Amino acid sequence: MKDRFFAPVAQNFRQYAYQSNDFAALETAIRKRLGTEPGNGILAYMLADAIFQDELSKSPGVCVAPRLAEAIDALGLIPAQSAQYDDAQLLLARIHFHQEQHAQAFDVLEKFVARYPDNLAVQMMLATSYAAANEASKAVSTCLAIISANPLYSAQPYLIISFMRPKSMPDGAVGYLDAMLDKQDLANAERYKAAFARGRIEEAKGNMKQAFDFYKRGHAANRAERPFDIVHERKELARLRDMAGETPVWDPAVAAEEDGPQAIFVVGMPRSGTTLTERILGAHPDVYAAGEVGDFAKAVIDVVGVGPISEQLAGIDRKAAARIRKQYLDALKAYAPEKRFVTNKTPANFMRIEMIRRVFPDAPIIHTHRHPLATCLSIYTTPFSVPMRYSDDLGELAEYYRGYVALMKASFEADDRGQMYDLSYEDLVSDPEAVARDYLAHCGLDWHPGCLEFYRSDKAAATASMIQVRRPINQDSVQKWQRFEPFIGPLAALADDAEIRQWQAAVKSSRRVVAA
Repeated sequence: MKDRFFAPVAQNFRQYAYQSNDFAALETAIRKRLGTEPGNGILAYMLADAIFQDELSKSPGVCVAPRLAEAIDALGLIPAQSAQYDDAQLLLARIHFHQEQHAQAFDVLEKFVARYPDNLAVQMMLATSYAAANEASKAVSTCLAIISANPLYSAQPYLIISFMRPKSMPDGAVGYLDAMLDKQDLANAERYKAAFARGRIEEAKGNMKQAFDFYKRGHAANRAERPFDIVHERKELARLRDMAGETPVWDPAVAAEEDGPQAIFVVGMPRSGTTLTERILGAHPDVYAAGEVGDFAKAVIDVVGVGPISEQLAGIDRKAAARIRKQYLDALKAYAPEKRFVTNKTPANFMRIEMIRRVFPDAPIIHTHRHPLATCLSIYTTPFSVPMRYSDDLGELAEYYRGYVALMKASFEADDRGQMYDLSYEDLVSDPEAVARDYLAHCGLDWHPGCLEFYRSDKAAATASMIQVRRPINQDSVQKWQRFEPFIGPLAALADDAEIRQWQAAVKSSRRVVAA
């Protein structure tokens, strides 16, 4: 292709790749061109972006991705005098942020802010990075600086302050947020953040009705931005339920040839105690707590392709299972080669339990749960970075939860090998040592007293629960949901549902219990 045509064609190609979510062909074309122009900054930037977007399409969460190191190297070759340098630095920060390489992200963004102190967008990226790393003081001070410069710039700084350190909320915040919400042309994503910040402010004051109304407004904005088909989701949950209990396809004889850490999976609905459960495990000297990593989902995509989880599951035969297992175990080795176990606490893997059992019939699976209304209301009132679409409507949230319960019941009923452990959050916070001893033993781990001092760890939890897991175990949130009970409408029926009535009595944590 002639030089004068390449740039515009490449840009059009890039736009198509974004629309189709297929970056492989774009990456191939750029690599070929870079072979003849190794110093071209535009091409280096486009290559790094194509690699990053391709990785994001396979795993929205952190994962072992050697190709991202290549993207970082490509960006590092772009000199400071290049017209692409600033864009390259921001992309570099995004890659580090995605990989939870917080110190590296801070370094890039802090230098960028020093060069461009009036760039509020990059200051906002820096504040968000601080918040994700649980650097509360830095996050809040950066947010306050943004608000001071332009109080109507974004709802994001108010949202961060409201959930990390509400007592630091500046004077006039309510007025500014209300002014944002009154704007007819406010983007739905901003309306979502502004409404949740206002809800949190009212909740902190004890004004629960007003708080709940703001949370509803936030969810309405998210639903307007991101439509959701609850019928389709219920059908997928039902398909997965019907597939529970099929025979594992991996050959256990291969295990003798494996080295490195083995897998532990912690699954459950969001806000059900997965983070606390994993942090206790991660405080054991034989365990590395990897967090919400996307390596298992990525391995499945790499081997059987994209698609609904039920279709991916149907495509896992013996050969595919062996490839998925090897790729995942290689990832665990990259996280912590010296450990016996590496945990993965991605809540949504509850939909992949049958996949896990086909590939890892020898891996412990810990399923966490708490009172259904506590779980659902915590989901409803938490501003996730990627909102749970099924939670935007209270009736649909209840429907989704029922589908989840049916799937978990089928999974436990099919658990002939005793692979699964059912963990009640209420049990864990009321008797932490007894319950923790029990589920550690289920994983083949001896008790270690340091497990209950997980909060002393410097490792940040990149999760909506990042504030709670920096504190010792407590029961503060066990009955917190009751403050909203008068306003929850169709969600209230969950507590009396025939399938979930077991909640009326105490539930002992045990793999023998089938609990929601």
